[in-house]
Amino acid sequence: MSSRVTMTYLEAAVHVLKAAQRPLTTKEITERAIDTGLLTPLGKTPHATMSAALYKAVQREQGIVKLEMPGEIRARRGSVRWALADT
Repeated sequence: MSSRVTMTYLEAAVHVLKAAQRPLTTKEITERAIDTGLLTPLGKTPHATMSAALYKAVQREQGIVKLEMPGEIRARRGSVRWALADT
């Protein structure tokens, strides 16, 4: 039986964030998507793939927002959370 992606990573993230009704980390989003069968990852780094999809969605203004605590140069480690944009 071959593995396949049931949804795109962005579609799965939106579904997970709607269900959670609170901001989540990339790891939390990815694990919930896999655990609920929304994603069947083909690669070895599904968290990295999810992260890339979320960053692209923010750049393209596709309904996802990045929440973070600023550090000296970039976001403080472990502070990045993702949420749905207010519609």
